[in-house]
Formats: sequence, C-alpha cells, structure tokens
Amino acid sequence: MSLYEKLKIYYIAEEKMWIKGLFTNDILIFSVISSITAQMLKVIFNFAQKKKINWRLAISPGGSPSSHTAAMTTLTLLLGARYGLNSPYFTISFVVASIIVVDALSLRREVGEHSKTMNEIFWETSWGKKLREVIDIKIFEELIGHTGLEVAAGFLWGLIIAAIDIILYL
Repeated sequence: MSLYEKLKIYYIAEEKMWIKGLFTNDILIFSVISSITAQMLKVIFNFAQKKKINWRLAISPGGSPSSHTAAMTTLTLLLGARYGLNSPYFTISFVVASIIVVDALSLRREVGEHSKTMNEIFWETSWGKKLREVIDIKIFEELIGHTGLEVAAGFLWGLIIAAIDIILYL
C-alpha cells in the first residue's frame, strides 16, 4: 500500500471522527438545546399571557427568555466545569458571553426602541402616510433587544440546562 493510500484512509477515518465528534459533543448539544428551548419558551410564555399562539416568537431575536444569553450561559458554565475557570476556553466564552449580554441590553434594545418610534411615525401620522405614497416603507421589527429581566431569565434557563448536562456527563 502506498503512502498516498495510507494517508487517504487516515484522512477518511479522521473525517468520520470529526462528524462523530460533532454529534457526541455534549457541550455543543446542550448549548444548542438551551437556545432552542429558550426560543420555544417565548412561544409558551406568550401563549400563557395572551391565550394565542404566536409562532413568530420561535425565531424572534427579542423577548423572554433571551436565547442568546441562555446558550452562552450554558456554554460558558460547561466549559468552566469541564476545563476549569482558568482555562482559555472558559475565558474566551466568558468574554464573548459578556459582549452578547451587553449588546442585548443596550444596542439591540435601543434599535428596538427606534423601530417602535419609526413605526409610529410612518404608520400613525399624516406625514408618514404621505411618505408611504412615495416610498415603499416596511414595518420595522420592534422585538429585537431585551430587558434586564429577559436576560436574567435567559441566564437562569442556561444555568438549568448546564446543570442537567453536568449531572448527566460530568
């Protein structure tokens, strides 16, 4: 068997291991579960409040709980539990999680507030009606950022999902 054939067999085996590793990586799986279930909780919480199912919330970037915060909390806690709080994995995840939370609370929330104001101007004023006759104006997405409570709910949900993973795999 030539060196090329040996390398090709090794490469194929490594490629299969990479794919297998992707589907057996509990930290990745539980972080994704945290995000997806947080998105579904938005639909459930909204239904409990308004008695109407709004499936758009399942893909909405705003609302409670914050799925970004939940996923990053799960990821950060699991990396810290598995590799230690002084590991580079935990450090990188903690910094990225902090940026995401601050972004959700400030920039994205502010964009949502601006969207509300612009929708009011374009859709509830005579000036907006005249402008819509000339320009095609779409309704801006208003549910973009998060309140502190929504971020806290995302953190709590991420903590719960991380705890389940720790109980099962650590």
